[in-house]
Formats: sequence, C-alpha cells, structure tokens
Amino acid sequence: MAQRLEKELVSDPSICNLLMRVGSDTFDVALYSVTGDNSLLYRSYPLADPSRGRVAVIEDTLYDNPLLLSDFRRTYCIVETPLSLTVPIEGAEPDWEEMRALFRATWPDTEGEIAVSRNGTANSAFVYDLPRDLTGFMRRTYPSGLTIESHLTALTRYFATRPGGGNSTRAVANLRPGSLDMIVLSGPRLRMANTFACPHITDALYYILAARKQLGLDAQTDAMLLAGNQGMREQLTPMLRKYIARVMPVIFPPQMFRAGKEALDAPFDMIVSPLCE
Repeated sequence: MAQRLEKELVSDPSICNLLMRVGSDTFDVALYSVTGDNSLLYRSYPLADPSRGRVAVIEDTLYDNPLLLSDFRRTYCIVETPLSLTVPIEGAEPDWEEMRALFRATWPDTEGEIAVSRNGTANSAFVYDLPRDLTGFMRRTYPSGLTIESHLTALTRYFATRPGGGNSTRAVANLRPGSLDMIVLSGPRLRMANTFACPHITDALYYILAARKQLGLDAQTDAMLLAGNQGMREQLTPMLRKYIARVMPVIFPPQMFRAGKEALDAPFDMIVSPLCE
C-alpha cells in the first residue's frame, strides 16, 4: 500500500504543482516544488471498483491523503478520453461552438462536457468530452489555478512546442499498459494523433507500422521515438528495428528528472503537462 500523503510532507504547497491523471483504471498523482530539486512525490491508485463510481473513488483517495487537498501553485488534471476529434484550424480564430456541434454530430449520444483545446500545432485543435461529475468535483476541490484537458492534448502540445523540430517529421509512440498514443508531426503541423487499445505488445507493433505506412513515412530516414512505460519500450524497440532504421527513446524532460527520479515511473503525458504553459 502506498504511503499516505500527509500535509507534513510538504512545508509550502503554494510553491508546488499538483499533477493528476484520471485513466480507465488508475488515478495517478504527483506533486513537486518549482523552486527546488528532488522534491517530487508520485503515487498511483487503482480505480477498479465495480460497485462504485470513478469519481467517488477519486474523492475518497483525495480525502485519504490530506496533502492532496492543499492550496497548490497550479493543479493539472489529465483525463484519458476515449472520444476525441481532431479538427483543422487555419488562420483566423476558429468557431469553437461549431467544433462542439461537429463533435455532437459525430457522437450524438455523448452526455459529457464538450471541451476544445489548442494543441500547440499550427493546423489543428482537439475536441473531446469530459465526464461532468469529474469536472464538477475537480473545480469545487481546486477552485483556482486548475487546468483540465485530455491526455492527447498534453502529449501533442509538448512535442509540438519542443525546439529543434524544424520542418522534419517526428513520429512518437507513448506506451502504457493496454494502449498507446501515436503522434505524428511535420514541423509545426499535426498529421496524426490517436490512441489505440493494445492488449499485447504485438498490437503496438502493428498500429505503429500501419500508421507509418498510411502516412508514407520513410523507414530509413523518419525516426520513431518511444516514450512511456520502460518495460514496453524495451520489448518493442528490437521488434521495430526490424522495420525502421532509427528507433530511439524520447529524451526525458530534464526539469522533471531534476524534480525527482520518481517522475520516471509516472505517466508521461501527466509529467509533461506543466511544461507547455
């Protein structure tokens, strides 16, 4: 069982960021001081309780760990959203309500709060739905300095805003048990952003190769970057190198590594969420 997060563990939460990630079966949290190194604390809690709602389990987790209810500098909540629509934007300020209407037309049965997020690219934005009970609870619990967005938004914005990309093509797979996110950028423009269910590592291999083929990526010159779960990366790398010449790990953000080595164990999209303000 994870150590209880008591208020005494942090002397001044007002100089700390709180990061949260709501997945299908886990609730991940991390907090760290923005003024000092090696302060990061990371915990992962199960959400699998068929007799109770996900928000009720999250609420209990927060109240069981009093430190998480402190007044933080900023709070970031990443939500793994199964429904996400990539919409083109060019030039003038887009009509956000029109984008929400497009999402409703695509998924008319959705009952969630429809959100629109810029993702750091020059040509697209994301539209997705967030559970209303979750957003309501988070806004009541953290009334100021709260950002709630989808996992694809945080991930795409991070890679789209990294320096040094130029006009080259960057293909990134973010791995976690059971699924992967595939992001492909050409310079500042998004070509693909999607999440795939991957019960087995061979499923991840298939989706990566299929996506690259569909987009016409060159096996010799267009690198494949891997982020996320270390064990999955170690399994997948030699498999991909049979088909792709350049398969490399994503360089872990040095500022988050300085915050604490536990950051390496946390979900990558959650860890990079505060780096794209």
